[in-house]
Amino acid sequence: MENSGALFNVDTRSPLPIHVQIKEQIKWLIGKELLKPGDPLPSTNQLADQLSINRNTIQSVYAQLKEDGLLLMQKGRGTRVADERQIERFKMDHPHFAFTEKMIEEARKENLALDDLLLSGFAYVQLFGERQQRKPRYLFIECKDSSCIFYLDEIKRLTSADVQSLDISSLSEEDAIRAIGAADVIVTRSDLAEKLQKFADEAGKTIITVGSTRDVPLLLNLVRHS
Repeated sequence: MENSGALFNVDTRSPLPIHVQIKEQIKWLIGKELLKPGDPLPSTNQLADQLSINRNTIQSVYAQLKEDGLLLMQKGRGTRVADERQIERFKMDHPHFAFTEKMIEEARKENLALDDLLLSGFAYVQLFGERQQRKPRYLFIECKDSSCIFYLDEIKRLTSADVQSLDISSLSEEDAIRAIGAADVIVTRSDLAEKLQKFADEAGKTIITVGSTRDVPLLLNLVRHS
């Protein structure tokens, strides 16, 4: 996106630190596809000058988002939004953007002060409970033999994990990669593990291979992941 620097805005009166404001704005723009994979971001000097803040603040934000897998920082090429695979994974793990937008639109219709609403929501979470823990997501790939089915059934019985089974022969490679990226743990037969390891490594995921229904330690390992 050309002139992407014009998208950003900071409020020195906000209770949120400046670096948090900028980081969350970049995540929002990526989540809402206003910044697309490969789009350039302003240089640290350009954005610092535009927002009248210290260059080191922008550098820190870019570095954090690089660690999160959302940005690429390459000498001679500047800072860009990460590739499509990384961004798709981010959006799958953070589906709240549309809900937040709808909530804010409803608040405006009711003439509610948005700053008060957001800060009250944060206070509510602090006062009345921990954030809801996301269920771990298991992906069982090509698990049709008895040992695979045993583990799948036991994981469903013993945990609250989100369990999905997949027949990769019916999917394109792109769809299989997307499914692997959305899972926390991939479970498959030993003869398929090597084939899938490359995709799992790229996504930073764990593969657990299933051998025998008598392999109780493996089942315990699965449960610990949940």
